[in-house]
Amino acid sequence: STRPARGRQGGWQTRRMATGIVPPMLRPTIDELSAAEVRVLARLRLEMAAHLAAAATGADPSLGAAMQRPFLLRISCPGCPPAYVACRRGGSPPGLAVTASSAGGRPAGHVSLTLRFLSPSACARALSGAGGIPIPVPGGPGAGAALKWFRAAAPRAAALIADTSFPVASRARLMAVAAVRGIAAVGTADAWLADRLAHVPDGSVAVVADGSFSLGLETRGGRITASDAAPERPNARLEFASPETALAVLSGKRQAVVALGAGEVSIRGLLPLVQGLFGVLDRLAHYLAVGSAKGAGR
Repeated sequence: STRPARGRQGGWQTRRMATGIVPPMLRPTIDELSAAEVRVLARLRLEMAAHLAAAATGADPSLGAAMQRPFLLRISCPGCPPAYVACRRGGSPPGLAVTASSAGGRPAGHVSLTLRFLSPSACARALSGAGGIPIPVPGGPGAGAALKWFRAAAPRAAALIADTSFPVASRARLMAVAAVRGIAAVGTADAWLADRLAHVPDGSVAVVADGSFSLGLETRGGRITASDAAPERPNARLEFASPETALAVLSGKRQAVVALGAGEVSIRGLLPLVQGLFGVLDRLAHYLAVGSAKGAGR
């Protein structure tokens, strides 16, 4: 499963912060969602799977050691932009390193392997941990290495987040990656949010916790994009006092509004921008709470 540890849903929710965006609840299972909602859930799970697998590889040396050769992996689903994971030589110290891209971004090079889901429902179920597999379509050199890596890395992210013996800074970074990538996917694809985001000002936000992560979010024309590095001159800054606080809030063990009141989370800059993103975070929580009915097809 690539489902991040979420704890109580309330930890994601921040409605009492007066965001002005209070999303309606979704139906509790995939079978009860509309076709449009299933596509959003599939895109969310697909993008989170790629980015969390890449982040887990950077955090867990055993996954890095398991990489055998360069590859370019594509994960695809009808109705969703594909996600990619590129394994390239380089880095410091020199070796193989992985990076993920999504939302229309495509790394250079020939695709080694495509993992193809035949429907949004199958994608959402499989990447939510309910079983089912994509069809592997080899495309060139590195296909076997890509498949072996993804089978190891995809479930590892959730295991690392839940592993209390793993460094808290690394666990918090994985949760933060899940949050910003989830916000970008849901904020861009969910029709209910579209009109509401039109009233959120354009701008960039740095999402940081010293010693753990420094990530970015940007709104532009109703679309939200996420980045692996915080902008140099953000319009707003959302800062967690410590990796422990970030992990507690993002995993649902501590409500964001309580952490704000206690000074464990701070917001500076363009407040309406951050408030609008908190509304998207609420909607993300609803999608992550959707369960899978028993059984799953390809």
